[in-house]
Amino acid sequence: MQLEMRTAGDAVAAARVAEQELWRFYGLTVRESRIEAGTPSIRVRVLECGNTSGVPLVFVQGGLGEAWGWASLMAKLTDFRCITLDRPGGGFSGGIDFLTIDLRRLAVDVLQRVLDATGIQQAAFVANSMGGWWTFQLAMRAPERVSRMVMAGCPAVLLGTSAPLPMRMTSTPLLGRALVRLMVPSSSVQTRDLPVILGHPREVGQRWSEYEAEVPYRFGNLPDFQRSWRTLLRLFLRPWGPNPRMRITAEQLRNILQPTLFIWGKDDPFGSVDAGRRAAALMPDARLEVVGIGHLPWWDDADACARLVREFVRTSAAASVAAG
Repeated sequence: MQLEMRTAGDAVAAARVAEQELWRFYGLTVRESRIEAGTPSIRVRVLECGNTSGVPLVFVQGGLGEAWGWASLMAKLTDFRCITLDRPGGGFSGGIDFLTIDLRRLAVDVLQRVLDATGIQQAAFVANSMGGWWTFQLAMRAPERVSRMVMAGCPAVLLGTSAPLPMRMTSTPLLGRALVRLMVPSSSVQTRDLPVILGHPREVGQRWSEYEAEVPYRFGNLPDFQRSWRTLLRLFLRPWGPNPRMRITAEQLRNILQPTLFIWGKDDPFGSVDAGRRAAALMPDARLEVVGIGHLPWWDDADACARLVREFVRTSAAASVAAG
């Protein structure tokens, strides 16, 4: 599987091979399509797996939004129709300078177009971190498209939450460039430390398969990664905390009516469990479950997260049938 990267084309080819091996490792048959969204238009990759006639679940990943991060959780939810995407800026979707766009408008446009392209009027969403921020935008601006939400890990800039200091320092223009270059993994061995950075025990990365270690290395070396990641962090962060303009506020949470389940790692470095409790208390219909340790709780305990997602979404589907 090891492919030497001499050109941008080599980097893309190596990332594709690594991702295909990861899907195969988890027994997932993934179908891929493309949509166009935003102004100017951005290419977005959409992926599906699981039961084509099952209840639809839309997964929106954090970071730059690469779909591969959901593999271990989707593998336990294949009774659902699992739909995910590489968010613009990440993976095999188009790269972005996030400082030049209206991200709220883009988030709503992209997620609605994903639903339209897959023939879904309304769906339950499972989101992490920056993907949580995106999903909240859709829930606020097109609430009829979102039946309920699972926020797995602290949503980006929820209330007063932020990011660890090294990530916040990337918001400074010159230092940020250097720090983002340092974030690019130099090997699949180095990527095994990624879970530690995200608040997980070291053994999480150490027990990863070779495929789980290879994919973040290859995706971190895709041609658009550094510009997209650097400008996304500059948009959302300041050295002292979150950019106030991008925060999800208490007032916004009070007006989100969709049933919401927060699944929160006990030591999530992006926001404490207390922040999750405050958010759930502000919302009309929300609750919090503490599962795992780090920022991506299914990396710690995929079985528990899958059980909670299944119960939460099945309850919604059963209630809809009863109401009908």
